[in-house]
Amino acid sequence: MKQWVLNLEDGSLSSGRETSTLTPKAASVLKCIINSEGVVISRDQILDEVWGDLNVSPDLVREYIFEIRKALKDSARQPQYIETVGRRGFRQIGPVSIQPTDTVQAPVNVDVANVSGGRPKQMPTVRFCRSTDGTSIAHAVSGDGYPLLFSGSWMTHLEMDWESPAYGDYISYLSGRFQVIRYDQRGNGLSQWSNVNLTFDRMVDDMEVVAETYGYEKVAILGMSQGASVAIAYALRNPGRVSHLVLNGGYARGRRHRGNEAEREESEALVSLIRNSWGNENPAIRQTLTTLFMPEASHEQMQWFNDFQKLCGPGENIAEFRNLFDNMDVSKLLPKITIPTLVLHSDRDSVAPLSEGKFLASEIPGASFVQLNSPNHMLFASEEHFTRLMDSIETFING
Repeated sequence: MKQWVLNLEDGSLSSGRETSTLTPKAASVLKCIINSEGVVISRDQILDEVWGDLNVSPDLVREYIFEIRKALKDSARQPQYIETVGRRGFRQIGPVSIQPTDTVQAPVNVDVANVSGGRPKQMPTVRFCRSTDGTSIAHAVSGDGYPLLFSGSWMTHLEMDWESPAYGDYISYLSGRFQVIRYDQRGNGLSQWSNVNLTFDRMVDDMEVVAETYGYEKVAILGMSQGASVAIAYALRNPGRVSHLVLNGGYARGRRHRGNEAEREESEALVSLIRNSWGNENPAIRQTLTTLFMPEASHEQMQWFNDFQKLCGPGENIAEFRNLFDNMDVSKLLPKITIPTLVLHSDRDSVAPLSEGKFLASEIPGASFVQLNSPNHMLFASEEHFTRLMDSIETFING
């Protein structure tokens, strides 16, 4: 049996020949289990030690255990390192130790002083605020410059997003030019999963509360995918607080409001599959979504995104998100937008067709439109038009 050593400074797990890297929270969870020295540690004890008084979903522990087992190449059914003790918690049963160190580095904000598209070495500090109904919302900030607020979306994770094969390049590049403010939408990522009201208006509330937390007189907003509709609704609620509106791969009309019967049927089938199959070990349903988001991804990139999706939330929440977004329609709000707006859209996008991007630009008075040459919903940094995408955003906001 391999002996693994956890380095708390960088989250790496090494067996001598093999190395894996854990997210900061997963490393903290594993530290709790190791320090229990083979005694069962409950989920509540882990929550207290890792998150303190913060109100986060208990399901997070399970998801981080999944990440740890994957790094250790362990099995839940035939565990060699971390055992689940029914209704009691978890305990270490195999050789995993913590590397001795004199000084353990605490989480700090991302150093992006020299970022020019490369990934940062450190994760941003995650903090929490309460939405209007008391739901716990996780948020983080990286970079310096004019404040750019990313609209919350589904399947995000404030820590894991930096490693995303596509989305991570957006964060890294823009953090080198702006102060990027991000948050995980309710029911998703590091925000509260359980007992949450997943409605469109509550999502707008979440954006409002996060914006208020940072206290800027005005911010620019980047709304991607279905987050574009949330950004539009927020901008109409708070026109004096938004200086620029950037909509990338967005849409105003969900799949059930585009007048296409085939899209309505596909939507219903996809929601049903997610609701019934999301947590299965077979990644078929997650692979379907991965292929829609990034059809030209490599095998490794697709595998990463398949695994990542399980960390973002339970199937019940993901299905409810998908149902909500497919029923969304903010088209009547578009002519009321008076904020300078830039719309960017991939010409072969499978998630939101190019026609929806053009619809946004044609209905928002004075909006600028940039068509991107890509089949991917979010562009990879290696794509020719990624630079055009980033330059367009920077020029639009910074002038």
